Amino acid sequence: MNQDRTKRKLSAIFSADVVGYSRLMEADEAWTIKSLEENKSLISNLIEDYHGRVIDAPGDNILAEFSSITNAVECAVKVQQELKKKNANIVENRRMEFRIGINLGEIVEEGGKIYGSGVNIAARIEGLSKSGGICISGRTYDHIKSKFDYCYEYLGEHDVKNISEPIRAYRVLMEPEAAKKVIGEKKPTSRTSNRIAMTAIIILVIIAAGSIIWNILSRKTGKMVTITEQTPKSIAVLPFVNLSSDPEQVYFVDGLSEEILNSLAQIPNLNVTGRTSSFSFKGSNKKVQEIANELGVENILEGSVRKAGNALRITAQLLRGADGFHLWSKTYDRELKDIFEVQEDIATSVADELRVTFGIDRSYRQFGGTDNMEAYELYLVALGRFRSGELTLGHTLEILEAALELDPKFSDAWKLKMETHIEISSEAPAKYSDTNLDAALIAAQKVIELGPNLPAGYFALGNYETVRGNWIDAELNYRKALQLQPEIIQQAGIGFNMAVMYMAIGHYKKSSELIEELIRNDPLDRPFRRLYIVSLSLLGNIQGLENEVGRGKLLFGDEWETFIGWAIVYHRLGTGDPVSLAKTEDYSYIFNAVKEHLDSPKEGLSLLHQLYSDEDNLSEVNITDIALFAAYFGDPDFAIDAMERGVKIHARGLFKIWYPVMKKVRQLPRFKEFVREIGLVEYWNEFGWPDTNICRPVGDDDFVCD
Repeated sequence: MNQDRTKRKLSAIFSADVVGYSRLMEADEAWTIKSLEENKSLISNLIEDYHGRVIDAPGDNILAEFSSITNAVECAVKVQQELKKKNANIVENRRMEFRIGINLGEIVEEGGKIYGSGVNIAARIEGLSKSGGICISGRTYDHIKSKFDYCYEYLGEHDVKNISEPIRAYRVLMEPEAAKKVIGEKKPTSRTSNRIAMTAIIILVIIAAGSIIWNILSRKTGKMVTITEQTPKSIAVLPFVNLSSDPEQVYFVDGLSEEILNSLAQIPNLNVTGRTSSFSFKGSNKKVQEIANELGVENILEGSVRKAGNALRITAQLLRGADGFHLWSKTYDRELKDIFEVQEDIATSVADELRVTFGIDRSYRQFGGTDNMEAYELYLVALGRFRSGELTLGHTLEILEAALELDPKFSDAWKLKMETHIEISSEAPAKYSDTNLDAALIAAQKVIELGPNLPAGYFALGNYETVRGNWIDAELNYRKALQLQPEIIQQAGIGFNMAVMYMAIGHYKKSSELIEELIRNDPLDRPFRRLYIVSLSLLGNIQGLENEVGRGKLLFGDEWETFIGWAIVYHRLGTGDPVSLAKTEDYSYIFNAVKEHLDSPKEGLSLLHQLYSDEDNLSEVNITDIALFAAYFGDPDFAIDAMERGVKIHARGLFKIWYPVMKKVRQLPRFKEFVREIGLVEYWNEFGWPDTNICRPVGDDDFVCD
């Protein structure tokens, strides 16, 4: 090789890229390209200021070289500080954030390019960095640890492709108040203390042996075992792939994937991304690293299922999100009767691999399941179809009833039956509501009967009491469930129903805080984000509402406006903005019917009365929408008539009474009686009045509402 063209030398390598670049491009390509050019120019100028040089900058990546490792680290810190200032003036969902990795190592320079293990390690270290963060290799840390007043978080050792030894990694924490502190790293000991350390090791070995024995014993007794690490781990369970020849088996596979997700969600100190966000990547071609980055998780569990009759082949693999490295994988060739054993093995193996110990050894029957495999298979199909929305709720009930005929003590099937009846009671014509709510109550009571010490039944009963408007009973049942198992609030539908209740009774702030927690766990759940926009609107946080609308467009594209339209419509109803409303399309049955008359109150009210008399086509949702538009057209008495009727059918729609457009309705003398009749005053006296003071006590036995 020509010596003039090839150089070997020790250099500081700076590697950076944009976090979530694909998502930003999908949302707004022109804006993303413009922003990328501006930011790359800023970074390149800073690299030059610190005596470095940009080697390559393809796409959203920047590779640079410095002759001084201190200059490289100082430059990285300055880059992140400047980008942070720049992003402070940008809406959060549009911010372009970089992650940076730095390594000190030998490189080969040829033809203006640099190669070698030093570059590979820098790129790998970069992948461990967070948005707006900096990661450095152990060799870099050794050179600069005494030169800066930064805190460093030790990230352990990591394997790098084509590098024989694992690489130490550290995260740079730039807060000066934590000067030169290292988090999570064991300090080397002196020769004098080695004897003490050796003694300690012997003791620890004895303790570890005892721990292993305790682990074995605890699994036999079904007791929970303590966690081996303090730092929470995070994981997302992607929907397993259906490899069966029968496409109908996809619902079985989806249901099985959710069951594995729920098993993992029971592990203390393991953060499990919610179902909606994980399942949004079904059929996606995105790389593991991209999915992990978008969901903000360290690990991904994926797999496949092939089912033929009662024969199953399940493959599961645990991947490290930063680089897609296979941490664990296993294939199970079993029969359907062994499905719970396989679920348990997968959850336990994942927990062990993540160094979180979980005593999951217990019968499925004890926790709401069944030992009838045919019933369980039907349940998984019903669960998969219920979540997908690809089958009518009536057909879902038929499948569940077939499962319960096989095993009347199948608690999980009773719980799903309750949820299905609740959904039908809200969406179907009002004349079917009572029948479905009565069936929902029976199902909820059955869940409690089968598992009096488990939370699921009390949550089910809380949901029933909410839609019936029995607010105190709903609150008490929710509290009972959370006492039994606080983390269950993260499961699909549970926290959401609680948030809806708090919104309905005027506790918008409490509802908003709960929804924020749900979104952190399940960031791609659209109903969560729609409800969040409603809560922001009720709180009067217009800037927050607009930010969330923009964030939703980045996540879901232009179709997001269709999903959130009704929330924006309701907000605009309070501002009296008929021009904007007239441009809105396909948001609700009632809105679409009256939107041509938004500037003609007489015609609008006439049409509303006509719709209101058609009992065969009116659901609770439609009736409470009629109340909103009756208020908009200037007839508060008609509005409260409709609201009273709607709430008697299904009380969760009560949240619409708090919209600005309903202000004159709330000022009617009969509104006070309405609030008393539906039990709100009794609830407020017991658990607190609305945190926004929209209704507040006056004297000993009176109140006013704005």
